[in-house]
Amino acid sequence: MTLRRFAPVTLLLLLGAVAAFVVLGPATNPGLYRTLPQHLVGVAQHGTLSHLALNMALIGFAGPTVEGRIGSARTAVLVTLTALAATALELVLGGPGFVGLSGVAYALVACAIVAGISPRHHRIAALLIAAVIAAEWLVLRDSVAVYAHATGAALGLGAFMFANLFGPKGPRLKPMEWSHVSQVIAIIEETDEDDAAEAEKTFLDTGYENMFVLMDGRTLMGVTGYGVDPDAPDLAWLSWTYLAQAFHGQGHGRTLINDLLGMLAKQGVRKIFIETSDYAEDGVCIYENAHRLYEDFGAALELTVPDYHAAGEAKLVYGLLNPEYPDMPTPEFGDKTGAALMGLDVAPETEDVASIRWEEIPEGLTGLDITLSQARERGFRLAVLALPQDLSDANAEALGKNFRHVGQLAEYYGPDFGQEWWVAPLATSA
Repeated sequence: MTLRRFAPVTLLLLLGAVAAFVVLGPATNPGLYRTLPQHLVGVAQHGTLSHLALNMALIGFAGPTVEGRIGSARTAVLVTLTALAATALELVLGGPGFVGLSGVAYALVACAIVAGISPRHHRIAALLIAAVIAAEWLVLRDSVAVYAHATGAALGLGAFMFANLFGPKGPRLKPMEWSHVSQVIAIIEETDEDDAAEAEKTFLDTGYENMFVLMDGRTLMGVTGYGVDPDAPDLAWLSWTYLAQAFHGQGHGRTLINDLLGMLAKQGVRKIFIETSDYAEDGVCIYENAHRLYEDFGAALELTVPDYHAAGEAKLVYGLLNPEYPDMPTPEFGDKTGAALMGLDVAPETEDVASIRWEEIPEGLTGLDITLSQARERGFRLAVLALPQDLSDANAEALGKNFRHVGQLAEYYGPDFGQEWWVAPLATSA
């Protein structure tokens, strides 16, 4: 486990221990420490660099797992309680002269071990941890803080049990990790092999930031995520969202979407767009249940781009406003009303559809003929152009000679200021 998933308590613990070692230096004479406050300073200070490195490795390995499972607040309580209790018991039972965060490290490692295994193996794990402590007491009790280790391990196991008893029950949305990738791909592949292949390539090439998995214990039930719109940072686009077929019809899809929407609302996202398609097998749309779920949450179908994914398969875009977002003033149209078409990109989730780049200019529409010619030369089947509402309205007549207006993403730039979509069918590629 690494700190790829942000774990603030673990990070502060690591930085604090390193800072104490650098500022105070190693505890070269721990035998002089007699009181509890002195030993608490020694806990952060450590004796040698190798001693510090070992404890930092254990904490860095286990900390993010513990925070992900029991939460940062409870992790902070566990760390604080362990530092106090382990230090006090070691001082009373083992005597003075010890330093280091090993008690805290043992607490986090013990908690992480039971959090990362099946519940049926918890008893075995606890026995193995107890065996390690017993071996330390028999062989190393004169050279290690065995009572601090035992206290930390016991508190770590207790923290996990407490979180299981009193923490949230049922499936929870958690950040996606590398270990989830193969299962996520398999879940997507159950519904759409093309989406699975594209998702796998994306995860391998660019990672899985802002992707989440629905977990019930160690069972991965589904996946979802989002991407922030590059032109409007208060807009988000729903990413691959799939539920394993074994869990269909049990309400878990609603949990998946609801938890993500709650997360986005807290991040100040004004509106969420959901891209899907009308792909059908044997006359039945395979995404029909998903569409119904989006509509149940209040999303409305705003845009249909015919033949986008393939001939006969349209791109559908649902829009869902965040009801908790504060009212915004209607943006004012700028003085510029023109658009210069500047080049082509392959449109997302396609291989033969061109997405047209543009720049705002004072007036008029330029570059249209050459851009469409380039699209035909490159074998594109369809060209797509998305413009702000004011530029679209000002150039509708010119656009209408080659393009067809297919719809609007409402309130894209703000209240009453949408994004207009135009498409131009091109010669079928060979």
